[in-house]
Amino acid sequence: MRRLTPVAICAIALCSTKGFAQESALSLAATQPAKGRITWREQARFERYELNGEQIDQFTIDTRLTYGLRKDVALTLNVPTILRDRENGIADQDGLGDSTLSLKWRFWQNDPAPIDTNRLALLAGVRLPTGTDGLSSDGWDPMLGLIFTRVADRHGINAALTYQVSTDGLAGPIVAGTGSDDLLTLETSYLYRLAPGAYTSETAASWYLTIESFVDYETNGDIAWRVAPGLLYEAKRFTLEFSPVLPIADDIDHRGELDWGLALGLRVLF
Repeated sequence: MRRLTPVAICAIALCSTKGFAQESALSLAATQPAKGRITWREQARFERYELNGEQIDQFTIDTRLTYGLRKDVALTLNVPTILRDRENGIADQDGLGDSTLSLKWRFWQNDPAPIDTNRLALLAGVRLPTGTDGLSSDGWDPMLGLIFTRVADRHGINAALTYQVSTDGLAGPIVAGTGSDDLLTLETSYLYRLAPGAYTSETAASWYLTIESFVDYETNGDIAWRVAPGLLYEAKRFTLEFSPVLPIADDIDHRGELDWGLALGLRVLF
């Protein structure tokens, strides 16, 4: 049987404490906190949209709590607070957006090395009509997804395919998935550990360069592709996130078009 060196043991402890936190700022990963642990995440986002010639600025603060029910199952609640500033100044809006409750089950895992892993997870959830008037889709919208995560030394890859069924919707949606049409999303992300080059007994934190890609397709024919390059700083108990969001291509007729965005986040493990 292969023996573990002190460095390998340290690496395992570091990665386990962070729950293999090779998780980008905006996209899904097949990771979750250990049983009985909680991850609290606060993320502030700014997005600028164009809709029918009008500029709309949206500020969102997402509060997300994830609880490890078992080593392979986690429950997540996400509650957004939204401030929407419209250029015409007539219909500015602020309040809660729709909350999302989801369950993630990691049904397959293979760990070929102390810090390497391959994982598959199923995601099932529902978006709840808890938002303020004008910010809520007013529907109970179920969603289902499949997520893959691979970590190999300094490299991390995530891919997720999710489908959200719309049971209601806003008459003039701005963001994808908030109208009356279903939403199919393909998310991919790549992370490269800038530092340290290798884990040692002195390792306390890591820096990652990230790139995320999102393709949103709605059943009304609207499609958009956006990317988010970013930077992550991961310590043993917290992670800092920074990601600008840039549109690459779109063909949109029924909702707002993204001009640009920015996300700043903090994750804390309890």
